[in-house]
Amino acid sequence: MIAILIAFFAMLLLQWLTPFWWWVMVVPAVVAFFKSDSLRGAFALGAISAGTLWLLTAVYQWLTGAGRVAVRVADMTSVGSPVVLLAATALLAALAAGLAGSSGFLLRVAVRKPKPAHFS
Repeated sequence: MIAILIAFFAMLLLQWLTPFWWWVMVVPAVVAFFKSDSLRGAFALGAISAGTLWLLTAVYQWLTGAGRVAVRVADMTSVGSPVVLLAATALLAALAAGLAGSSGFLLRVAVRKPKPAHFS
């Protein structure tokens, strides 16, 4: 849970300070590299933190004036509903960040030195 909050707030801060969207990939990979204990946990870390962040950001923007844009984009893409568009955005961010978190964990597993065998 702590790792999810670390990733969430790190992505939130970096999204505010920089114009780059790809923090949703970098932050979960780095946090999972150092904090995850399992592949499932690394995927969940990225998916929950980034999916929640992007969903909350999309809802905030929709409520503060971007609702018309969301309706137009939903019509352009034949989604039909801006709510479905917001959910798809959050799902896509969750999937991308979950895979990035998994990659960070697997990188740690790959570079970890094997323990020496003890012969008795």
